[in-house]
Amino acid sequence: MSGNLPGGRIEAALQLSGGAQNRAVLESWQRCEERFGLAHDTLRRPEVMPESQTRQLRDRNGRLYHHAHDLVRTLYRKIDASGYAVFLTDNSGVILDSVAAHSLLPSFRTNGLLPGAVWSEEREGTNGIGTCIVEGRAITIHKDEHFLAQHSVLTCTAAPVFDPDGKVCSVLDVSAVRDDIKRTDCLRVRGMVADYADALERILFFDERTGDVILHLHPEAQHVGSTRDAMISIAPDGTISGATSTARRILAAANNSTDINEMFEMDVDSLLSKFADQSPMKARSGQSAMALNIAGGGVLFGSLTVPERMRRKYIGRSTPVASKAPMPAKPVADIPDQDPALRRIFDIGSRLHARDINVLMSGETGSGKEYLARSIHDATLGKAKSFVAINCAALPEGLIENELFGHAGGAFTGAARDGFGGRIREANGGTLFLDEIGDMPLAAQGRLLRVLESRKVEPLGSTKSVSVDFRLICASNVDLNKAVAEGKFREDLLYRIKGARLAVPPLRERSDLSQLIGRLLYGLAGESVVCDDETLSLLTRHQWPGNVRELINVLQYASVFAEDGVISTNHLPDDFRVQTMDEEPTARQTIERAEGAALRELLENHHWHISNTAKALGIGRNTLYRRMARLGIERS
Repeated sequence: MSGNLPGGRIEAALQLSGGAQNRAVLESWQRCEERFGLAHDTLRRPEVMPESQTRQLRDRNGRLYHHAHDLVRTLYRKIDASGYAVFLTDNSGVILDSVAAHSLLPSFRTNGLLPGAVWSEEREGTNGIGTCIVEGRAITIHKDEHFLAQHSVLTCTAAPVFDPDGKVCSVLDVSAVRDDIKRTDCLRVRGMVADYADALERILFFDERTGDVILHLHPEAQHVGSTRDAMISIAPDGTISGATSTARRILAAANNSTDINEMFEMDVDSLLSKFADQSPMKARSGQSAMALNIAGGGVLFGSLTVPERMRRKYIGRSTPVASKAPMPAKPVADIPDQDPALRRIFDIGSRLHARDINVLMSGETGSGKEYLARSIHDATLGKAKSFVAINCAALPEGLIENELFGHAGGAFTGAARDGFGGRIREANGGTLFLDEIGDMPLAAQGRLLRVLESRKVEPLGSTKSVSVDFRLICASNVDLNKAVAEGKFREDLLYRIKGARLAVPPLRERSDLSQLIGRLLYGLAGESVVCDDETLSLLTRHQWPGNVRELINVLQYASVFAEDGVISTNHLPDDFRVQTMDEEPTARQTIERAEGAALRELLENHHWHISNTAKALGIGRNTLYRRMARLGIERS
């Protein structure tokens, strides 16, 4: 076929390609010529959708765009080479998001690489995005391998993102307009793009299938629960409702089984019972991964992630309410919290932290950001590794740089004679948690940015740098984007630290408040103190403006005065009782609570399947997502 193509361009281009690459490009060129009727030397203006239509596409792909936003920017920083840009598309090749150096934007725009542009094969011929969608695998289209001659200045490396049904739902693409790029230069880029596409697929999979049982599988026990495992979602009736790309290869080897019974010769109840005593997060080290025999031969190791509604039945019988059996005083790796939103943040944060993607938490003061950060650290790196927490708002401006970066001996008046290593060096090999980072002075922000980029710390008064290796979690109770606009926070630092953004819910929005009260009381006084029903009702109706910190203070006060180990309303602080009496719900709040309860029930009836629930309501998926966000509903 290539002999029919003018000028021998394809033969010359394919000399640098491998066998699979040869086939992909040849077949793509054939489609372009025979099916789409394209000509090599045709000059075409890029097809770019109007901005309003592009916004509609982003709304239609709301979850994808939300989860990919920070990953795209993290990948852009990780590429670490000038001239590259990163693009995110929908399943038809329309660019939804892009990141590029400001100076290079005109060049990319001239070549049609901008939000709203359509990069399907039918429109633009053989290209990284369009051909990746057709091939369903990571691919590089290098210069003259592009079908249209006008695109021969481009080098495009793309990887597909699959939905739980195994269809391409998006493409991550890294492109460059540079003459000096060789095909061999693209190998490292292709590996990184494929890794990030896989990470995005896993996040989307977990988000879409949170209402189902998720089975994690790997041939080696130590990789179960890691980013290397395969994930299969199981509906309540035992059918396989979705699978990641890796899992689909396992299903193919098992004759494309669609039922757990066919695959493992056990029903879903038997599978859940087998894992009943398993702590999911321990599977990351292989401690609780269990062997599963595959029908027809073969063994895999597995662990389960079980939704709360099923976990109550099979695993530990759920967390007791406040006035019942005692709870452990300290959190375990799997966090004892039962609130679905908090557990989802913990799981996503742990997966990202394991891959060394920076996490930025937002939330009100006292909502438990440090607790979550420490739990994520323990689950990912283990308690033996250092966890260094620094409250940037609590340190005077003149001392924060010394606290973070340390100083050399005699660097300033009052400096330690032997110097001070600094808290960042203490975090070496572990996790650095920077709380209230929005209050860090600008000078310290610049030094921190250099540390994050170079992974080296230079103590005050010293010219010698010390290498450091740590993972970063930051938290803020202020809007950092607003702080950037006001000149109070560096934009480049914000992009560096927000590899992923996680919003920690305030205490008043948590669904597990009564269980939390029981755990905190047990931690304060053991089994000897509980709340009576009236007090527990008051505590769960309180708005908690001070969040968990306020709750702990109230419980500490009340437990001191509790008679016979029972806290009643007269044991609560006086100002608390007055505050609670003023908190009768408004008519609007009453209506919203009723609406929320009805919507949650409908979601439960549809097993939290968003598409089916939206169809039952006669609305679109994104409208349903917005309604859930307004009513504070998270999938359990």
